[in-house]
Amino acid sequence: MEDYLNSDLTIRKRVSDLMKRMTVKEKIGQINQHLYGWKCYKKSDSNGFELTDYLKEHVEWGKGLGSLYGVLRADPWSKVDYETGIEAQDSYLVINKIQKYVIDHSRLGIPTLFSEECPHGHQGLGSISYPTNLGKGNSFNTDLMREMAQAEANELKIKGINLALVSTLDLAKDPRWGRTEECFGEDPLLSARFSESIVKGFQGSLIKDDEDYLNNKVPDERTVGVILKHFIAQGETLGGHNSGSVNIGNREFHQVYDKLAYSTRNAVGIMAAYNDIDGIPCHSNENLLTEFLRKQNGFKGMIMSDGTALDRLVDIYGTKEEAAYAALKAGIDLSLWDDTFMSIEKTLDKHPDVMSYLDRAVEKVLSIKFLLGLFDHPYVESSEQEYSETVKHSEAVNLEVAHESITLLKNKGNILPLNKNKKIAVIGPNGNSLYNMLGDYTAPQTEKAKKNTIYNSLKEKFLNVSFAKGCDIRDTAESLDMISEAVQLASKSDVIILTLGGSSTRNFDMKFLANGAVSSKGINMDSGENVDVASLILGGAQEKLISEISRLNKPVITILVQGRPYDISRLIGKTDALLVSWYPGQMGSKAIADIIDGTYNPNGKLSVSYPVNSEQLPVYYYQRAIAKNDNYYDESGAPAYPFGFGKHYGNLSYKDLNVSRIDDYISVSIKLSNDSKFSVKESVLLFSSAKTIGVFGAIKRMVDFEKVYLDANSSMTVKFKEKLNELSYINASNEYTIPESVMISVGDLKQNVSLE
Repeated sequence: MEDYLNSDLTIRKRVSDLMKRMTVKEKIGQINQHLYGWKCYKKSDSNGFELTDYLKEHVEWGKGLGSLYGVLRADPWSKVDYETGIEAQDSYLVINKIQKYVIDHSRLGIPTLFSEECPHGHQGLGSISYPTNLGKGNSFNTDLMREMAQAEANELKIKGINLALVSTLDLAKDPRWGRTEECFGEDPLLSARFSESIVKGFQGSLIKDDEDYLNNKVPDERTVGVILKHFIAQGETLGGHNSGSVNIGNREFHQVYDKLAYSTRNAVGIMAAYNDIDGIPCHSNENLLTEFLRKQNGFKGMIMSDGTALDRLVDIYGTKEEAAYAALKAGIDLSLWDDTFMSIEKTLDKHPDVMSYLDRAVEKVLSIKFLLGLFDHPYVESSEQEYSETVKHSEAVNLEVAHESITLLKNKGNILPLNKNKKIAVIGPNGNSLYNMLGDYTAPQTEKAKKNTIYNSLKEKFLNVSFAKGCDIRDTAESLDMISEAVQLASKSDVIILTLGGSSTRNFDMKFLANGAVSSKGINMDSGENVDVASLILGGAQEKLISEISRLNKPVITILVQGRPYDISRLIGKTDALLVSWYPGQMGSKAIADIIDGTYNPNGKLSVSYPVNSEQLPVYYYQRAIAKNDNYYDESGAPAYPFGFGKHYGNLSYKDLNVSRIDDYISVSIKLSNDSKFSVKESVLLFSSAKTIGVFGAIKRMVDFEKVYLDANSSMTVKFKEKLNELSYINASNEYTIPESVMISVGDLKQNVSLE
């Protein structure tokens, strides 16, 4: 038996043996992820699946197949729906069929990796769709994120998927950016902690801090690896333009992104970002990908390019061959849909040294294949019962994530929770549409799932509920008639629930770029990839609807369903209660109904500073503490609601902040008192403001957080113990420095402590 097939040997020895046996052509085939997976099969007349020549010809070209993206993807871009696509329970059958073909047509029997989009759940038919990241960030619950990731991994494992592409690394610094919904928020510590939880949930202890997985044997069972995206600083682009340019200084870059980079260290892979940093594209930035990511932060996995990103390098390198050389040298291991990595043979003619970079990339791809168990367990066995049980558990997790992602910003007169005998009018474009609850990167939904709307969920809770759309998200064609109908309905109600915001809903009539981003925007899709806005004003006739409804002088509760903060300055004075649900997923409507009737006490806290409007941007909370005029001549410079804001039902108070220095730590304690009949979960956020020398430091930074539970009419003491280096800042010499003193704040309480 060849060494690479010997399961008693380490991954390192097996990879080394396999590499010696491979031709250059076979190596090039291993680092290409050129195909669109949904084009690799078609449904046959007998309800089975056939493999296409599109797949077979590429396998022949590469003498195998490195990785295959999106076999199970279903959405308007792929044009895959329930008629043409693969239902969840059949997924493993098609995956096995493709895998067998690849292995049978590889001289050395090398299996392929299967990768799928999972930004808020798998983008496949019959899959669980969780709240988008911006909502998840409001939970501040790392344990829940780990549990959710584990549920996603179990679902993908049954389907035969090896790699989950998950957004965790982008920061929401400018809400005009269409991909704001994919960010956990604006804070790097929050995103880093959540990234680590996602890795742990998907992979368990597959890759550890204290060991090199290459020295281990292949695990006994197959595992789903996670590809974290996007590396890095994509949310910093100027003007909120998708794939735009990033102007950030070296000191500031490390102050913001060091923790995020370190959080990737145990992931199977990362995906490079489209943007440049100081003019250098991330995909050809050797200092970023090799020196900073691998050497300084200990990242051990593979680096995947973003879709067609390598082809974009041709503009600055002149040819595909030169672009391929630059990307390989920088550290890219695996392509995605581009033609650039198809040209590596020609690159070898001009740059013989590219062979060492090619070998490095191939070794990394093969190592991951061994690590995930593909060589020893290439095929998947599954059953409908197993999938059904997995889905049932995932739905319960999904509901809890939705509960914790919803944030209460206003509750005048304690109008919420709402009496069940009230006659309710649900008004607004997001009141009776499941798709508007789900965000971008969403698969077609079943007829049963489509019933999970706010209107239908409230009908299950309350005795008298009616609905009128009132207006569309952006389209104003029939707004006058719809508003008139809505006002008439609302006039007969006791209380009005407005469902406003935005939508990332794609439809099958749209046009798309080669990387799947929308190119011809639907009139009612105003968020998502490549859907950036200049103004944050609520779209279409929504403000007109607000104005007309307010004339009725009836109690108003507003639910914002959205992928970014919108300008609510003309709403806030006209609503008695305000819930921000972001895009809360398939179980979001049930979670909203649970909060409206008091079954669940809202506990979300804003993971972004909520701006008044786009004119005052940026408003993220950790800007530099400089002596400037924070306010404008014509309006305040402060956000409408600060980072970390969120209300509960009942009264929760912070008391007795105590901060002390103990050796190389500071100790912080705070007493929480819940003086109400409601039990509550509370996210306790710990901030530090450092006394810096020689540089302007941040106004403050979050250095820790913890989610706790309090029974009704109870109190507890929450304690933090922080290493001094967690409070450090980067000085003018680009060195981490412990400040002379820091101001510690929790809630509204502050205390200064000396660190000398």
